[in-house]
Amino acid sequence: MGKMLGAVLLGLCLHAPQAGAQVLWDGASYGMSPAQVQQRFPRARPPDVPDELAGGEVEGLRLPDVQRAGHVFTVSFFFGHDGLMQVTMGLDGMPAQADGMQAFEAVVGELEAAQGKPHSSDWTHAPFQRRTVQWMVDGATVKVFYMDVGAASIVNVIHQARPPDAPPGPRLETATREQRVD
Repeated sequence: MGKMLGAVLLGLCLHAPQAGAQVLWDGASYGMSPAQVQQRFPRARPPDVPDELAGGEVEGLRLPDVQRAGHVFTVSFFFGHDGLMQVTMGLDGMPAQADGMQAFEAVVGELEAAQGKPHSSDWTHAPFQRRTVQWMVDGATVKVFYMDVGAASIVNVIHQARPPDAPPGPRLETATREQRVD
């Protein structure tokens, strides 16, 4: 009986997830290779013109027509030296500000229903409107981002995990609603 219990425990340990294997989005985990991501999402394809993040991570795969909170997004998978580093869902097109804000609020509402109160939020008005709401989910950061671009808007849902020794990302230095003096 003791040998059987030991064999079961060994089997469980061998099938346990790796330390730091953070799920970023829909089964795509930090560190996956492009081939592993493409196996999970067969419709994902390398983009004709890949985007690049500030840290040098390159968009290796793109997945169109993904529904989230009643809106259509394109999902981009960014890879670095450690494999999959970030998954970004970008609202298709550049909708008018009111439509972008409605999509932003729909995604935030969906995440609040699933994850509870956000970890942080920020609303900046100058020099243009930006809103960010962020959750910590199973060791990964999920950030919903809205920004005015003229009469249009950008809405992104960013799923990322950073190695524990990574420096913090860049931050724009503008007055937030709380810091402004009207």
